[in-house]
Amino acid sequence: MLEKASIKEAFIKGFMPISSNGRSLGHTSRIQAQQALSELEIPTTKWEAWKYTHVKPLVDRTYKAAQDAKVSDISSYLIPELEADLLVFINGIFSPEHSRIAHNAGMIQIQSLRNLSGELLEVFEEHFAQIVKDSDIFSALNTAYAKDGVLVYVPKNKIAQAPIQILHLSSTDEEEAMAIQTRNLFVVGPQAETKVVEHFHSIGSGPSLRNAVTEIWVGENASLEYIKLQQESDKASHIDRTEVKQAQHSRFSIFTNTFSGEIVRNELSINLEGKETETHLMGIYLMSAMQHVDNHTQVLHKKPNSFSNELYKGIITDKATAAFSGKIHVFQEAQKTNAFQSNRNILLSDTANIYSKPQLEIYADDVKCSHGATTGKLDEEAMFYLRARGIKEETARLMLVHAFAGEVTQHISIESVRTYVTELIAHRF
Repeated sequence: MLEKASIKEAFIKGFMPISSNGRSLGHTSRIQAQQALSELEIPTTKWEAWKYTHVKPLVDRTYKAAQDAKVSDISSYLIPELEADLLVFINGIFSPEHSRIAHNAGMIQIQSLRNLSGELLEVFEEHFAQIVKDSDIFSALNTAYAKDGVLVYVPKNKIAQAPIQILHLSSTDEEEAMAIQTRNLFVVGPQAETKVVEHFHSIGSGPSLRNAVTEIWVGENASLEYIKLQQESDKASHIDRTEVKQAQHSRFSIFTNTFSGEIVRNELSINLEGKETETHLMGIYLMSAMQHVDNHTQVLHKKPNSFSNELYKGIITDKATAAFSGKIHVFQEAQKTNAFQSNRNILLSDTANIYSKPQLEIYADDVKCSHGATTGKLDEEAMFYLRARGIKEETARLMLVHAFAGEVTQHISIESVRTYVTELIAHRF
């Protein structure tokens, strides 16, 4: 028991900033999170929600809090031809010299958490830690000790002129593991619209654990498209929690694209708080070597006439593993809900594994809901058809993989991002 306590204490200490956070943003919530940490436990595979994700290799490491780092040139990490406002974070700390806000200046407000003032400070205090609670050790760690992050505030009736790109670079060249945290808050007001592209990229060879939390508020008749790109190294792990609240008549789409990482855990919870909401959850994950990804989703239909569509697709090879657990929860009041969930996977090797658990929990009697999961190898008939027409095996394999992933990527509305994701898939396989 003492050993477990000491491991937990050492793990938490690694995420505590060496110096003060500066201004006490969200002071009450941070103090509550610090207090909650004493009661919260590190998850194990005995917990149903963490059955297929072993975090012991992560928590057994000795971490040090991320320090400021310099990257002279970030051009190779940007998405080609993406016209967007840009906020860059290096080791979790805002980098003003690499950031630029031009397209949406005066239209919407975008700022790092360290630099908040005036109206943005009020928006932050009103919304911070109001969706994400201290229910697990990773969320509580982030609320208590995250040093920086992004606030995107789109006032009522404002429509963004260009997407917002948030680029996270982790520069980890040392042997000692680095603990990186960031906190995002997106608030989209009534009748407002915007698109956000968040890109995580490891550029060092050292080990790291990124613990990220995002809270999202989508107002009445508002729209938000959120694209998440995870390109971590083989020694970089990523725990990511995203929680969303949608008001009535709102539209929200999220694309979670995981291309690599030692251990990646994505937790997504969407609360459909108003009637006639529309929600799309799309995901693609490509894992190889000894990598592991776990996508854990929850869609809570609370009001009538809402619609959600969830499609996650995985391509796993070598000795990689993947897990998917998705739940659609329809409350009694949410009559005439349409909710669909599908998880499909392709195994490209005999040693790759996928664990899939789609779930429905329905308390309304006038709904249309479905869920399902499939796992298999590349279609042999399709492969034979292509080879019979003189197409090389490697090319035929790539064509089939591209077609499989395309059912997800085709829904990304930003053309440059869609092209970038498609090319990443092609390079991997």
